[in-house]
Amino acid sequence: MQLGDVLIVDDSKTMRMLVSFALGKYWGCQIREAANGVEALERVAERVPDLMVVDINMPEMNGLELIQTIRKDPDKRSLPIVVLTTEGSDEDIRKGMLAGATEYLVKPFQPQKLHSIIDRFED
Repeated sequence: MQLGDVLIVDDSKTMRMLVSFALGKYWGCQIREAANGVEALERVAERVPDLMVVDINMPEMNGLELIQTIRKDPDKRSLPIVVLTTEGSDEDIRKGMLAGATEYLVKPFQPQKLHSIIDRFED
């Protein structure tokens, strides 16, 4: 898979900027952003990304609800979704994976860890 379009979904503008910088600089891909799950669904309806990086705690529609909604669409079941959140208990990780996350990463994060996770999607 060639990473051309990445959608970053986080209610923190600072976090969206950090992830955008880490991914854009590393891959040179196009970055789109959304501040919550509702905005993310609008972006996905406009154009399905090659990858999503999603926070869990957001207003209007949280990350778990977003992932579950996306996974209901058969055409989007294979879309790679990386959860990037402060929620790092075993139970939180289990919920994220059951919702349909492809990978789960806890903040604060090292860009290299995110890179290594995403590198696996490119094979």
